[in-house]
Amino acid sequence: MAGETRPRVGVVHAPFGAASLRDIKRAAEGVCCPVLLIRDEVAAEQPGLVALARRLFETVVVADGSESTLVRQCRLDGVTTFHDAELDLVDRVLASAGLPGRTGVDHAWDKLVQRSTLREHGLTSVRARGVDSREDLAAAVAELGRPGVLKPRRANTGTSLAMIDTADDFRHQMTARAAWRGLLYETRIPDGAHPSGVGWLGDFVSVETINTDRHRHVAVVDKLGPSLVKHCGADGADSLNEVGDLVPSRLPGDMLAEVLDYTSRCLDALGVTWRVTHSEVKLTPTGPELIEVNGRTAGYLSRLVGLAHGPDLIRAALGLAVGRSPAEPLDGLSGSALLLLPAFPDRRGAVLSDVSAADLLRLPGVVGVDEVASAGDPRSRNGFRMAVLNLVADSFDEISAGREATLDGINRLFARDLSAGLNRSHADAGHGGSQ
Repeated sequence: MAGETRPRVGVVHAPFGAASLRDIKRAAEGVCCPVLLIRDEVAAEQPGLVALARRLFETVVVADGSESTLVRQCRLDGVTTFHDAELDLVDRVLASAGLPGRTGVDHAWDKLVQRSTLREHGLTSVRARGVDSREDLAAAVAELGRPGVLKPRRANTGTSLAMIDTADDFRHQMTARAAWRGLLYETRIPDGAHPSGVGWLGDFVSVETINTDRHRHVAVVDKLGPSLVKHCGADGADSLNEVGDLVPSRLPGDMLAEVLDYTSRCLDALGVTWRVTHSEVKLTPTGPELIEVNGRTAGYLSRLVGLAHGPDLIRAALGLAVGRSPAEPLDGLSGSALLLLPAFPDRRGAVLSDVSAADLLRLPGVVGVDEVASAGDPRSRNGFRMAVLNLVADSFDEISAGREATLDGINRLFARDLSAGLNRSHADAGHGGSQ
């Protein structure tokens, strides 16, 4: 891009997004000039974040209500975000300025909007109702029945979620939950099984898509069976933890084609163009069923796809924000990569085991450790995860063997936090499904 002025891309940023400031800095090289946009509410709570952002980028603190003038004042050619909570602000800016990335449906990342839109297009059998009070939940359960799922209309999948399978689950929500605004109740998607026959893989996948004027599905990610502990999350919610991701997917060719075609039709129904999306799809006995679509890259998956020699999703998102297709090939993945996020079986109390990143890096196949629970910290501090680590190998058989050995090693390292009778399969997860 010698002699070319790089486009200015506004990145609405907040803590705990799918890309860090340094991720953005690295990915933007040769693609764009990032302008960090931090809402004034976030800036007031995180002055250190603003200070670091200003050392790395041109940074603007955004006042509430200034969306309509933001693009002109900051001379932006595009706007994006890597944080779920900032998608609505980005969509308002895109709509007001006519920039790439607008959706064909208003509030496209609202799960209730997604359900109603997909039902209009014959793409889901799930029925859903908005819930903003205890009375709304009672009415929704009476109308839609059980089993069902109560979850936020706008948030990551596991946050504040509760599986309402029994009358006791319903009573628990009515008595334990205090915050009710912005929820939905929907019928439970039937559980299935991963068609590969690999017992430690769950019954849902994610599809990572680079959307231009068409959908390029660049990775399908198998999910390890999640860990669900009922009635022990914050504000009455269940504690649902994803415990691992595998690329490339082990889906057979016919099922893979069906999942990709279905995901494309869902994205078409929502009118998604010029952005990276993360779609979660359940594998049911009657075919694929959408769990949700997120209008941004997905957390740890950007790194996992990179470890399997796939495209840089953060870099792609920055280019898509100005209507540019990625220059790098999008021909798929090579090698195998596995993300492990083993959860504490007992969510209560403090971490007992003293484990370091160096201890985990000695385990077979481990090439990176992003998090490790620290002795003395509440187990909730890291989202009830013992660790977050990546493995790579040349084949599925290698990665499968590495997973077995690594989980055994994690069990040994965190032995004080595991009950006496706990075996490796519990650390694996496998407690319940996901929706």
